[in-house]
This record gives sequence, C-alpha cells and structure tokens, in this order.
Amino acid sequence: MALMGRRREPMTDAQILLELQELDLALERGKKTLADLPELRELAQKRAAYRKLISQRDHIKGVCCDFEAEIADLEDDQVKTEDEVTLAQEDAQRLKDYREVQKLEIELSDLAKKLDKIAFTLTDKKRELAGITEKAEKLNAYVDKFEKSLLADAQKTKAVATELQTKIDEQARRRDHLAASLGADMLAAYEESRRTHKGIAVETLAGNVPSACRMALTEASVEDLSRKGAIATCPYCGRILIQDTEA
Repeated sequence: MALMGRRREPMTDAQILLELQELDLALERGKKTLADLPELRELAQKRAAYRKLISQRDHIKGVCCDFEAEIADLEDDQVKTEDEVTLAQEDAQRLKDYREVQKLEIELSDLAKKLDKIAFTLTDKKRELAGITEKAEKLNAYVDKFEKSLLADAQKTKAVATELQTKIDEQARRRDHLAASLGADMLAAYEESRRTHKGIAVETLAGNVPSACRMALTEASVEDLSRKGAIATCPYCGRILIQDTEA
C-alpha cells in the first residue's frame, strides 16, 4: 500500500505576514508595470496618430466633394450657356433689322466669352480635383496599411497586458485568502504598519538587526523582544518584527 503524502502544516501568522507583504509589494510592482507598459504608451500614441490620419482623410474627402460640386455646377452652366447660343443663332436667321442683328451679335459675343471662362475654370478645377484625388488615394492606402499595423499592435499589447493582469489577479486572490486567515487585530496592525511605512510593514530579525530599519538592537532590547513571542514590534521603527517564522 502506497504511503499517504505528508499533510501540509498550516502557515503560522508570521509566515502569513511575510508572504502577505511579498504579495502586496508584488501587486504594487505589477500594477505599476501594467500602467507604465511601453506597449500601452506606444499604442496610445499610434491611436492618436490614427485619429489625425482619419481627420485628414475626412477633410480631403470633403474637399473632393466640394470640387465635384463646383465642377457639376460649371458643367450645368456650360450646357445652359450652349443652349442659349443655339437659340440665339436660330434667332439670327430670322432677324432682318440691323440693330437687332447687331444686338444679337453682342449677345453671342458675351456668351462666347462666358463659355471660354467656364471652359478655363472647368479645366482648372478638374486639374485641382485630379491632384486632390491622387492625394486622397495615397492617403487611403496609407490609412489601410496603418489600420492593419494598429490592429496587430493592439492584439500584441492586449496579450502582454492580459498576461500581466492575470498574474495580478492571481496574486490578489492569494492575498485576499491570506488576509482572511489572519485574526482581525493582526490584520489591522499589518494594514496600519503598511500604511505608515510605505508598504514595508514587516521586517525580520537577523541576530540583533531588523531587516528594514537596520538599527542594531541592544542586548536588553533583544531579550525584551524574545519574551514577547514570534511576532513583536520594532522598538525603533514601529514595524511588525518577526523573530521566528515557525512559531
């Protein structure tokens, strides 16, 4: 018959306090690492650049629409003017009075000048539209490429951030479990010490030197602390002082 595995001994309060502190420090580091993640900062910058590109694209699209509307109006005006020329030429064949003929010639001359002006403006507007359209096509191609790159970066960043967050969540659950296993007074003392000592609530004693404040204790202080049990209070810095992790 196979031997049963040795049952794990329950953790002492001293061990819990030390691990609790390690977890709190690890959580603080993990959260800072996540908040300062270079990938997140770079992704935010890239998203800001993407928004600018979209704004530029929308602006150029608006300019193209304006040019197209102007060209449509000019072409419509051109057709109407050509119709006026046709009608005037038809009237010329019926006119016999010299003054009326002369008046019509002036009208035809004005219409011809108007058509020339329309044709010149149309050519100019179409040339400008062609340039803007080419710019828009290049920008659209760049935006499409940028979008794919942004999506790939977002997926990579999400994977990195998720891994960090998962570790933080696991540590937080372990932390809550350990905290719940301490007595209310001990937990309150730990939280107060952590608050007043910037996260380093607990220290251990190596010989006569506490690990955090590093202030050597007198022989009398060491003897006094030894009478207080495994968990005491450092007479110098006020932190929780662990003298024996097994007790």
